[in-house]
Amino acid sequence: MTTAERRGMDWTLRGLGLAPVTLAALDLANPDRDWIELMASYLVNGRAGWLLTVACLTLAVASLALVDAARRAGTRGPGLWLLRVWAAGLVIGALVPADPPGNWDQSSVADAVHGLAALAAFTALPVAAVTLTHRWRRNPRWVASRRSLTLAAVAVVSTFLAFVVVFLDVIGGPSLSVGSHESLAGLAERAMIWAYVAWLAVVAVALRRERAGAASTAALP
Repeated sequence: MTTAERRGMDWTLRGLGLAPVTLAALDLANPDRDWIELMASYLVNGRAGWLLTVACLTLAVASLALVDAARRAGTRGPGLWLLRVWAAGLVIGALVPADPPGNWDQSSVADAVHGLAALAAFTALPVAAVTLTHRWRRNPRWVASRRSLTLAAVAVVSTFLAFVVVFLDVIGGPSLSVGSHESLAGLAERAMIWAYVAWLAVVAVALRRERAGAASTAALP
């Protein structure tokens, strides 16, 4: 691994870490909004809403950097294209804001575009995680990362399915209210995002290890 590649991966990891921290800062800036009920998209209309844009764009750039690193490491196939769909959904979601909460019966075109982009992104990453994890587990150079990749992929799929169940409640399914909270959509979404970021971070560390190992092997006489 060259110095430039190492620095690039370091910045990718920093970007992945910055995204959830920024979302947490957004929640703290809006104490009057119930983050357990409200998905993060709605906070763009509150205080420091620009933090959501920063989080989405940072995560998108870091994800595309991982795609490039994986491609240079020899990975090909639909998994990387799904990661590109994830990143594209983040960019669209960042640039096209959602409507304020409570306007679903008269949502704007922007809100519809934001929702579709989020749906595409949230769905693409779990499929990419399963596809790429299965592929990388069969690569001898990834043997040291197999367990962490698998556990992270399981977390991605589990939190995505939990979010789907909770979201069905939001749009009219069976009630999943807990205590004073009418919905758990915000909590489920944030748990899902943390799992997504964790898998991406595991991939970044594994790619760095794999590239370093390949460089060491190439340097042997």
